[in-house]
Amino acid sequence: MPRSKIELRHVRYIIAAAESGSFRRAAQDLGVEQSAISRRIRDVEDEIGAQLFRRHPAGVDLTDIGKQFLNQAAPGARQIGSALDGARTVANRGRHLRIGVFGPLTMGFLSELFGAFRGDRPGVKLRFSEGSCPELIAAVRRGQLDIGVVAEASPGKGFDVTHLWAEPVYAALPDGDPLADQKALRWDDLRDRHFVVTDLPTGDFAKGYLMRNLQTSPGDLQIEQLSVTRESLMQIVAHGDGVTIAGSAHVRHGLPGIAFRLIEDAVLRYGAVHPRGALHRNLERLLALAKSFSERDDAWFARQRLMRPEHRRVPHVDCHRGARGRTPDRLQ
Repeated sequence: MPRSKIELRHVRYIIAAAESGSFRRAAQDLGVEQSAISRRIRDVEDEIGAQLFRRHPAGVDLTDIGKQFLNQAAPGARQIGSALDGARTVANRGRHLRIGVFGPLTMGFLSELFGAFRGDRPGVKLRFSEGSCPELIAAVRRGQLDIGVVAEASPGKGFDVTHLWAEPVYAALPDGDPLADQKALRWDDLRDRHFVVTDLPTGDFAKGYLMRNLQTSPGDLQIEQLSVTRESLMQIVAHGDGVTIAGSAHVRHGLPGIAFRLIEDAVLRYGAVHPRGALHRNLERLLALAKSFSERDDAWFARQRLMRPEHRRVPHVDCHRGARGRTPDRLQ
Protein backbone atom coordinates (compact mmCIF):
# COMPACT_ATOMS: atom_id res chain seq x y z
CA MET A 1 0.00 0.00 0.00
CA PRO A 2 1.55 3.37 -1.01
CA ARG A 3 2.48 5.70 1.81
CA SER A 4 0.21 8.73 2.27
CA LYS A 5 1.75 12.16 1.60
CA ILE A 6 -0.75 13.92 3.86
CA GLU A 7 0.91 15.89 6.67
CA LEU A 8 -0.34 17.73 9.75
CA ARG A 9 -0.35 21.05 7.90
CA HIS A 10 -2.86 19.65 5.38
CA VAL A 11 -5.30 19.00 8.22
CA ARG A 12 -4.57 22.42 9.76
CA TYR A 13 -5.43 24.07 6.45
CA ILE A 14 -8.67 22.09 6.13
CA ILE A 15 -9.70 23.01 9.69
CA ALA A 16 -8.94 26.70 9.07
CA ALA A 17 -10.87 26.73 5.78
CA ALA A 18 -13.85 24.97 7.36
CA GLU A 19 -13.92 27.34 10.36
CA SER A 20 -13.57 30.52 8.28
CA GLY A 21 -15.65 29.38 5.31
CA SER A 22 -13.05 30.82 2.94
CA PHE A 23 -9.63 29.84 1.59
CA ARG A 24 -8.67 33.52 1.55
CA ARG A 25 -9.57 34.10 5.21
CA ALA A 26 -7.91 30.82 6.20
CA ALA A 27 -4.70 31.98 4.52
CA GLN A 28 -4.84 35.30 6.37
CA ASP A 29 -5.42 33.55 9.72
CA LEU A 30 -2.48 31.17 9.19
CA GLY A 31 -0.14 33.71 7.60
CA VAL A 32 0.29 31.78 4.33
CA GLU A 33 -0.47 32.41 0.68
CA GLN A 34 -3.97 31.48 -0.49
CA SER A 35 -2.39 29.31 -3.19
CA ALA A 36 -0.77 27.20 -0.45
CA ILE A 37 -4.19 26.55 1.15
CA SER A 38 -5.76 25.62 -2.18
CA ARG A 39 -2.84 23.41 -3.20
CA ARG A 40 -2.65 21.41 0.04
CA ILE A 41 -6.41 20.87 0.20
CA ARG A 42 -6.32 19.70 -3.42
CA ASP A 43 -3.56 17.24 -2.41
CA VAL A 44 -5.92 15.67 0.15
CA GLU A 45 -8.85 15.65 -2.29
CA ASP A 46 -6.67 13.95 -4.92
CA GLU A 47 -5.56 11.28 -2.45
CA ILE A 48 -9.12 10.64 -1.23
CA GLY A 49 -10.62 10.84 -4.70
CA ALA A 50 -13.44 13.18 -3.68
CA GLN A 51 -14.04 16.86 -2.93
CA LEU A 52 -13.87 18.05 0.68
CA PHE A 53 -15.32 21.48 -0.07
CA ARG A 54 -18.01 22.98 -2.27
CA ARG A 55 -16.69 26.16 -3.85
CA HIS A 56 -19.16 29.05 -4.30
CA PRO A 57 -18.85 32.85 -4.77
CA ALA A 58 -19.18 33.56 -1.03
CA GLY A 59 -16.50 31.03 -0.01
CA VAL A 60 -16.51 27.30 0.68
CA ASP A 61 -18.58 24.72 2.61
CA LEU A 62 -17.67 21.19 3.64
CA THR A 63 -19.15 18.33 1.65
CA ASP A 64 -20.51 15.29 3.50
CA ILE A 65 -17.19 13.54 2.88
CA GLY A 66 -15.39 16.65 4.11
CA LYS A 67 -17.42 16.65 7.34
CA GLN A 68 -16.67 12.97 7.92
CA PHE A 69 -12.95 13.51 7.28
CA LEU A 70 -12.77 16.49 9.61
CA ASN A 71 -14.72 14.78 12.42
CA GLN A 72 -12.12 12.02 12.45
CA ALA A 73 -8.97 14.03 11.70
CA ALA A 74 -9.49 17.24 13.71
CA PRO A 75 -9.23 15.75 17.25
CA GLY A 76 -5.92 14.07 16.39
CA ALA A 77 -4.54 17.25 14.80
CA ARG A 78 -5.51 19.34 17.83
CA GLN A 79 -3.95 16.78 20.18
CA ILE A 80 -0.69 16.87 18.22
CA GLY A 81 -0.80 20.68 18.23
CA SER A 82 -1.28 20.70 22.00
CA ALA A 83 1.63 18.29 22.46
CA LEU A 84 3.85 20.48 20.27
CA ASP A 85 2.91 23.60 22.23
CA GLY A 86 3.74 21.85 25.50
CA ALA A 87 7.08 20.61 24.23
CA ARG A 88 7.86 24.03 22.80
CA THR A 89 7.18 25.67 26.17
CA VAL A 90 9.60 23.31 27.90
CA ALA A 91 12.23 23.79 25.18
CA ASN A 92 11.90 27.57 25.36
CA ARG A 93 13.08 27.59 28.96
CA GLY A 94 16.64 27.12 27.71
CA ARG A 95 18.84 29.89 26.34
CA HIS A 96 18.16 30.14 22.61
CA LEU A 97 16.81 32.38 19.88
CA ARG A 98 14.17 31.19 17.43
CA ILE A 99 14.94 32.65 14.01
CA GLY A 100 12.84 32.31 10.88
CA VAL A 101 14.42 33.02 7.49
CA PHE A 102 12.89 33.51 4.08
CA GLY A 103 15.23 31.41 1.94
CA PRO A 104 18.53 29.67 2.79
CA LEU A 105 21.24 30.88 5.16
CA THR A 106 23.99 30.97 2.53
CA MET A 107 23.87 34.73 1.96
CA GLY A 108 27.08 36.37 3.18
CA PHE A 109 25.23 38.87 5.36
CA LEU A 110 23.33 36.25 7.38
CA SER A 111 26.21 33.79 7.49
CA GLU A 112 28.55 36.41 8.97
CA LEU A 113 25.90 37.87 11.26
CA PHE A 114 25.03 34.57 12.90
CA GLY A 115 28.70 33.57 13.06
CA ALA A 116 29.52 36.80 14.88
CA PHE A 117 26.61 36.31 17.28
CA ARG A 118 27.77 32.78 18.14
CA GLY A 119 31.23 34.13 18.87
CA ASP A 120 29.80 36.89 21.04
CA ARG A 121 27.24 34.70 22.87
CA PRO A 122 28.57 31.12 22.72
CA GLY A 123 26.07 29.89 25.32
CA VAL A 124 23.03 30.90 23.26
CA LYS A 125 21.68 28.41 20.73
CA LEU A 126 20.21 29.58 17.44
CA ARG A 127 17.25 27.57 16.17
CA PHE A 128 16.36 28.17 12.54
CA SER A 129 13.30 27.56 10.42
CA GLU A 130 12.35 28.56 6.88
CA GLY A 131 9.04 29.79 5.57
CA SER A 132 7.25 32.34 3.42
CA CYS A 133 7.27 35.98 4.49
CA PRO A 134 3.60 35.89 5.64
CA GLU A 135 4.26 32.67 7.60
CA LEU A 136 7.29 34.16 9.35
CA ILE A 137 5.52 37.41 10.23
CA ALA A 138 2.55 35.46 11.60
CA ALA A 139 4.90 33.28 13.67
CA VAL A 140 6.63 36.36 15.14
CA ARG A 141 3.26 37.89 15.97
CA ARG A 142 2.15 34.66 17.69
CA GLY A 143 5.37 34.51 19.70
CA GLN A 144 6.56 31.31 18.01
CA LEU A 145 9.63 33.09 16.59
CA ASP A 146 11.80 35.76 18.17
CA ILE A 147 12.73 37.26 14.81
CA GLY A 148 11.89 36.72 11.14
CA VAL A 149 14.14 37.73 8.24
CA VAL A 150 11.78 38.68 5.39
CA ALA A 151 11.79 40.44 2.03
CA GLU A 152 9.64 43.40 1.03
CA ALA A 153 7.19 42.94 3.90
CA SER A 154 5.53 44.99 6.64
CA PRO A 155 4.81 43.30 10.00
CA GLY A 156 1.87 45.47 11.06
CA LYS A 157 1.02 47.33 14.25
CA GLY A 158 3.10 46.60 17.34
CA PHE A 159 6.10 45.20 15.42
CA ASP A 160 9.15 46.74 13.78
CA VAL A 161 11.46 45.96 10.87
CA THR A 162 15.21 46.45 11.22
CA HIS A 163 16.46 46.88 7.65
CA LEU A 164 19.47 44.69 6.92
CA TRP A 165 20.47 44.75 3.27
CA ALA A 166 19.22 45.12 -0.29
CA GLU A 167 20.11 43.07 -3.32
CA PRO A 168 19.66 43.36 -7.08
CA VAL A 169 17.52 40.86 -8.96
CA TYR A 170 18.88 38.95 -11.95
CA ALA A 171 17.36 36.98 -14.80
CA ALA A 172 18.73 33.44 -15.00
CA LEU A 173 18.93 32.40 -18.67
CA PRO A 174 20.38 29.41 -20.52
CA ASP A 175 23.80 30.24 -21.94
CA GLY A 176 22.57 30.24 -25.54
CA ASP A 177 19.68 32.64 -24.95
CA PRO A 178 19.86 35.77 -27.18
CA LEU A 179 19.34 37.98 -24.12
CA ALA A 180 22.58 36.62 -22.65
CA ASP A 181 24.44 38.92 -25.08
CA GLN A 182 23.18 41.96 -23.15
CA LYS A 183 24.87 43.22 -19.98
CA ALA A 184 21.58 44.23 -18.36
CA LEU A 185 17.89 43.70 -19.09
CA ARG A 186 14.62 45.53 -18.60
CA TRP A 187 11.32 43.96 -17.61
CA ASP A 188 10.06 44.68 -21.14
CA ASP A 189 12.72 42.29 -22.47
CA LEU A 190 11.22 39.46 -20.41
CA ARG A 191 7.47 39.88 -20.90
CA ASP A 192 7.03 37.06 -23.42
CA ARG A 193 9.34 34.56 -21.68
CA HIS A 194 8.29 31.28 -20.08
CA PHE A 195 9.24 31.53 -16.39
CA VAL A 196 9.69 28.57 -14.08
CA VAL A 197 9.62 28.73 -10.27
CA THR A 198 9.34 26.10 -7.53
CA ASP A 199 6.30 25.35 -5.38
CA LEU A 200 8.33 26.19 -2.26
CA PRO A 201 7.51 29.39 -0.33
CA THR A 202 10.29 31.18 -2.22
CA GLY A 203 8.59 30.14 -5.46
CA ASP A 204 5.28 31.65 -4.34
CA PHE A 205 7.14 34.88 -3.61
CA ALA A 206 8.91 34.82 -6.99
CA LYS A 207 5.61 34.26 -8.81
CA GLY A 208 3.99 37.25 -7.09
CA TYR A 209 7.10 39.37 -7.70
CA LEU A 210 7.04 38.55 -11.42
CA MET A 211 3.33 39.28 -11.71
CA ARG A 212 3.80 42.71 -10.12
CA ASN A 213 6.77 43.70 -12.25
CA LEU A 214 5.89 42.25 -15.65
CA GLN A 215 2.62 44.22 -15.54
CA THR A 216 0.74 42.11 -18.05
CA SER A 217 -2.74 40.65 -17.82
CA PRO A 218 -2.86 37.30 -15.95
CA GLY A 219 -3.80 35.46 -19.14
CA ASP A 220 -0.62 36.61 -20.87
CA LEU A 221 1.78 35.56 -18.10
CA GLN A 222 3.84 32.44 -18.65
CA ILE A 223 4.82 31.32 -15.14
CA GLU A 224 5.01 27.60 -14.42
CA GLN A 225 5.29 26.42 -10.81
CA LEU A 226 7.13 23.10 -10.52
CA SER A 227 7.49 20.59 -7.66
CA VAL A 228 11.28 20.69 -7.66
CA THR A 229 14.06 22.02 -5.44
CA ARG A 230 15.80 25.34 -6.16
CA GLU A 231 18.87 23.42 -7.37
CA SER A 232 16.80 21.30 -9.80
CA LEU A 233 15.06 24.42 -11.07
CA MET A 234 18.40 25.87 -12.14
CA GLN A 235 19.18 22.68 -14.05
CA ILE A 236 15.85 23.06 -15.87
CA VAL A 237 16.88 26.59 -16.85
CA ALA A 238 20.33 25.42 -17.96
CA HIS A 239 18.68 22.86 -20.26
CA GLY A 240 16.64 25.58 -21.96
CA ASP A 241 13.20 24.72 -20.55
CA GLY A 242 12.49 28.18 -19.13
CA VAL A 243 13.99 31.19 -17.42
CA THR A 244 13.74 32.37 -13.81
CA ILE A 245 14.89 35.11 -11.48
CA ALA A 246 17.78 34.88 -9.05
CA GLY A 247 19.37 36.73 -6.18
CA SER A 248 22.97 37.46 -5.36
CA ALA A 249 23.97 34.05 -3.98
CA HIS A 250 23.65 32.27 -7.32
CA VAL A 251 25.31 35.09 -9.22
CA ARG A 252 28.24 35.31 -6.83
CA HIS A 253 29.09 31.62 -7.17
CA GLY A 254 27.68 30.95 -10.63
CA LEU A 255 26.21 27.80 -12.16
CA PRO A 256 27.29 25.93 -15.30
CA GLY A 257 25.12 26.51 -18.35
CA ILE A 258 23.45 29.63 -16.96
CA ALA A 259 23.97 33.32 -17.71
CA PHE A 260 22.85 35.78 -15.03
CA ARG A 261 21.85 39.23 -16.25
CA LEU A 262 20.94 42.19 -14.07
CA ILE A 263 17.35 43.44 -14.33
CA GLU A 264 17.55 47.23 -14.23
CA ASP A 265 15.98 48.89 -11.18
CA ALA A 266 14.90 45.53 -9.70
CA VAL A 267 15.78 45.53 -6.00
CA LEU A 268 14.74 43.40 -3.03
CA ARG A 269 15.05 44.82 0.48
CA TYR A 270 15.44 42.45 3.41
CA GLY A 271 14.72 43.19 7.04
CA ALA A 272 14.33 41.56 10.45
CA VAL A 273 10.80 41.59 11.89
CA HIS A 274 10.62 41.68 15.69
CA PRO A 275 8.36 42.94 18.50
CA ARG A 276 8.34 46.66 19.18
CA GLY A 277 9.57 47.99 22.52
CA ALA A 278 11.72 46.32 25.17
CA LEU A 279 13.48 43.15 23.95
CA HIS A 280 15.28 40.43 25.87
CA ARG A 281 19.05 40.77 25.97
CA ASN A 282 19.97 38.12 23.39
CA LEU A 283 17.59 39.46 20.75
CA GLU A 284 18.71 43.00 21.49
CA ARG A 285 22.34 41.96 20.97
CA LEU A 286 21.55 40.17 17.68
CA LEU A 287 19.79 43.26 16.35
CA ALA A 288 22.66 45.50 17.45
CA LEU A 289 25.08 43.28 15.51
CA ALA A 290 22.73 43.31 12.50
CA LYS A 291 22.64 47.11 12.50
CA SER A 292 26.44 47.34 12.70
CA PHE A 293 26.79 44.89 9.80
CA SER A 294 24.31 46.86 7.68
CA GLU A 295 26.40 50.03 8.20
CA ARG A 296 29.57 48.57 6.72
CA ASP A 297 31.26 50.19 3.75
CA ASP A 298 30.06 49.72 0.20
CA ALA A 299 33.10 47.62 -0.73
CA TRP A 300 32.01 44.73 1.50
CA PHE A 301 28.51 44.76 0.04
CA ALA A 302 29.93 44.91 -3.49
CA ARG A 303 31.99 41.76 -2.84
CA GLN A 304 28.81 39.99 -1.73
CA ARG A 305 26.87 41.42 -4.71
CA LEU A 306 24.59 43.15 -2.21
CA MET A 307 23.75 46.76 -1.45
CA ARG A 308 23.54 48.69 1.79
CA PRO A 309 19.91 49.10 2.83
CA GLU A 310 19.72 52.86 2.20
CA HIS A 311 20.46 52.42 -1.52
CA ARG A 312 17.43 52.94 -3.74
CA ARG A 313 18.74 51.98 -7.16
CA VAL A 314 20.76 49.09 -8.47
CA PRO A 315 24.30 50.10 -9.47
CA HIS A 316 25.09 49.41 -13.10
CA VAL A 317 27.41 46.42 -12.79
CA ASP A 318 28.82 43.92 -15.22
CA CYS A 319 27.05 40.58 -15.07
CA HIS A 320 28.88 37.55 -16.36
CA ARG A 321 28.30 33.87 -16.96
CA GLY A 322 28.71 31.83 -13.85
CA ALA A 323 31.49 29.44 -13.00
CA ARG A 324 30.85 26.27 -11.08
CA GLY A 325 29.09 26.37 -7.75
CA ARG A 326 25.96 25.14 -5.95
CA THR A 327 24.75 27.86 -3.64
CA PRO A 328 20.94 27.89 -3.36
CA ASP A 329 19.11 31.08 -4.20
CA ARG A 330 16.40 32.79 -2.19
CA LEU A 331 14.06 33.70 -5.06
CA GLN A 332 13.19 30.50 -6.96
